[in-house]
Amino acid sequence: MSERMTQEKVWKRLFDQWIFGLFGTFVVLMLPISLLTDDLTWGVLYIACTLIPLNILYVKRYRMRLGFQPELKGLYRRQLARDGINSGAFFLALNHQLLFTSNMAYVGVTVFIGGAMLWTLNVNKQTKQQDVENIILNKEAI
Repeated sequence: MSERMTQEKVWKRLFDQWIFGLFGTFVVLMLPISLLTDDLTWGVLYIACTLIPLNILYVKRYRMRLGFQPELKGLYRRQLARDGINSGAFFLALNHQLLFTSNMAYVGVTVFIGGAMLWTLNVNKQTKQQDVENIILNKEAI
C-alpha cells in the first residue's frame, strides 16, 4: 500500500511540474509570440502539442494503478478515457472561437464540455469508492 502511495505522489509531482512548465512556457514564449504576430493560431498549435504528452502521463498513471489493482481494470480504463475526453474538451474550450464560427458549433462544444465534466465527477466518485472498498478488503484479508 505504501508503495502505491509513493508511486501516486511521484506521478502527482511529475504532473504538477508538467503543468507548471506548460504555464511558464505559455507566458514566457507563446503569449509574446501571439501578441507580436497578432495571430492566435500559435496558441492553438501550442495547446494541441502540449496535450499529447499530458495524455501520455495519464496512460502512465493507468498502467501504474493497473499494476497495483488489476481487478479495477474497467474503472481505470474509464478514468483514462475520461482524461482523454477532458483533454479534448479543454482544447475546444480554449479554442472554440478560432476553430468554429457558427453558433451551433459553439452550443455543441458547450454541451460536450458539460458532458465531460459530469462524466468526470461520476468516474472520480466511483474510483474513490472502489479504492476505499479495496483498501478495506485488503486490510481484512491480512
